[in-house]
Amino acid sequence: MDLTTSGLAGVNEKFNNILKKVDSVADTMKAQIQGDASAAAAAIGGDLSSLTGELRSLIPQGLELPNINLQSQLSSLSSISDPTQAANLLSSITSSFGTELSASGFNLDTLVSNAKSAIAGGTSLSFSIPNFEKPADGVSAAFQKAVAVKIPDKDTVKETAATFVENTKLTAAKSAASSSVISVSSTPPTEDTKQIKITEKSTNVTQQGITSKVTTSKDAVVTTTTSGGGSKTISRKNFSENGFVTKQIRVTEYIHAGDVTDTEGLVEGAEMNFELFSKPIRIGSIKGFDPAGLKGRGGSKRIFSFPTRHPDRSDTFVVNGKKITISNSIGIDYDEFTERYRYPEETMFVVSYYILSNYDPDYKTDEVEVWHDNKKKKFSHPKYNILQTRL
Repeated sequence: MDLTTSGLAGVNEKFNNILKKVDSVADTMKAQIQGDASAAAAAIGGDLSSLTGELRSLIPQGLELPNINLQSQLSSLSSISDPTQAANLLSSITSSFGTELSASGFNLDTLVSNAKSAIAGGTSLSFSIPNFEKPADGVSAAFQKAVAVKIPDKDTVKETAATFVENTKLTAAKSAASSSVISVSSTPPTEDTKQIKITEKSTNVTQQGITSKVTTSKDAVVTTTTSGGGSKTISRKNFSENGFVTKQIRVTEYIHAGDVTDTEGLVEGAEMNFELFSKPIRIGSIKGFDPAGLKGRGGSKRIFSFPTRHPDRSDTFVVNGKKITISNSIGIDYDEFTERYRYPEETMFVVSYYILSNYDPDYKTDEVEVWHDNKKKKFSHPKYNILQTRL
């Protein structure tokens, strides 16, 4: 059967080429049978070389041998009990890896010992033995590779989802702060609350001829003694409609020229009157503008609450509630302050005075229980351990 031209389903192109080359070699030999031997050899050589190539194309490539691994070799060495076999394998390892290990700073004897210890302890050699390999041809130099990736032998650790834990101390502090906020109101409170404790006690105090009802520290304290005198309950009031003498507020008020009234015909001359926004407990200072002062350039003039050593140089004032009366006894024609003072427009007098705050935030309103020792004449606070002289 002619396989090169039959068109059979099993025909192989490479096999057909080989058959053709065989026929070609046979024809060439027949043609050169009567010729010179050297000429015949040369003619046939080309066809034989081509035929050899075609034959080799049909032979599958052989499997590639794996590289020789140092870790594997040392593992095998540690498991050999026969001294002769162990000596032969150690010699082979030394021949394959000794030069490269020394050049990289490793000692083969130490690595052999480390390998035995690792295997005995059930530990991977990757932790103690460098990953050197030598090509399978046995000729090329050994080389070091990165440590092989280890395969885990345990399940992955499950990460617990984060949970929010409320800060109870912060929450309590925020709640306490919120409950302690007092709403601002222009109407004085009439009943005690958690934050407000009202006192109605007051003491008359006179300053600069001004008599005022004020609440002192003593007025704000309430002491209750238990029956038998064994203990006391002390509480502090923090709101007074009269105001706390310990909480003075300085106020500066600019008196508009249209709010000043004149009264003529008095013995010492004219009087000027105006009212303050709040009732003062004392006056810090009152100043007016004297157009003729400072050598005719105009300047601020101080007005006093009492006659000075030179009564012909300064006017005086008196206070009655919120009303201020200025005795214009030296003939100053008070006018509005000029722009250089940067006061509000049409300011005629500047008054600095003091009022009292109705609220005292310096003390907590919680009640405190104390007990005392009659012999020592002292009483102590059980929580803060404070000793105070007994009143």
